[in-house]
Amino acid sequence: MKTNNTNIPEYTSYPKQFAPYKWYKPLLEIILATAAIFIVGLIIGCAAIGAARGSGVDIKGIFSGGYDDLNIYSTLGAIVTLAPVAMMLPGTFIGIRLVNSRPFSSISSSRGGFDFKLFFKCIVPALILVGIPCIIYTVMTCPRTDAIKFTVPGFILCTILAPMQCVGEEYTMRGLLMQTFGSWIKIPLVAMLMQAIVFMLIHPYNVTGMISVGITGLILGFIAYRTHGLEAGSALHIVNNMISFYFLGFGFESTGTEVSFADMAVSVGVCALYLVFIIYADKKLGWFDNIIKDDVSGFNAKYEERKARKAAKKG
Repeated sequence: MKTNNTNIPEYTSYPKQFAPYKWYKPLLEIILATAAIFIVGLIIGCAAIGAARGSGVDIKGIFSGGYDDLNIYSTLGAIVTLAPVAMMLPGTFIGIRLVNSRPFSSISSSRGGFDFKLFFKCIVPALILVGIPCIIYTVMTCPRTDAIKFTVPGFILCTILAPMQCVGEEYTMRGLLMQTFGSWIKIPLVAMLMQAIVFMLIHPYNVTGMISVGITGLILGFIAYRTHGLEAGSALHIVNNMISFYFLGFGFESTGTEVSFADMAVSVGVCALYLVFIIYADKKLGWFDNIIKDDVSGFNAKYEERKARKAAKKG
């Protein structure tokens, strides 16, 4: 498997480019990142329980499990549902920084960090190829069955936290996890498949829904591999999730544990269409050829300097 620009390091095995790399360090990054996410999630959960008890809100309703009872439209519901997953982003940052075997920007891309201009450029085709078809399909198949559920604070929190949740999942799944597998195994496709399986297993849908999530995770993994980074996949993830969340909050039954074959076909189909465009944008338009900075040389030089100083002190 080859990418268009051979001057850019391969993304899935990128951690091995850094001098301090050892096989166990990506695993240590995952453990520390998971611990950070768990601690912050626990703090958020405890604070939400306290706030709910003080305000007389039904705590059981907020914490009810499954997508059938998903609550992203009330203030506490949005915090409890979205904030812990959004913490995947700072959690990943903490894990990378504590291990200190590579810069955090190496998760964002192998082009030298997260390219925000590229991200916003990718939002446009994601809206056209994924957003519009999903909106039309939802309106046709899921007519409004309820009044608007959003509270004003809930809508604001959903709008802020949901994109962070999507990017957090990209940094954890397509970033940290896929690069861990990729640094152990020299076959990028295997790394893509393994992260897609994990991504599928953490989403409690029915069998059809899990297959849909697994294929989508594989597409997102290939996008990260092909584009050498997380910008294009993050754009797709945000558009896809925000449509579901907004339709749920505005009274459409668009989110649930049971996913039909038609739902799966539409979801996978529009993601595949977006992938085709991304490949075109890479090969013909050169969208992903820009190298922001050289992460490897600078980081390795500083590492060798620290190593030399330690050796000098011992000598």
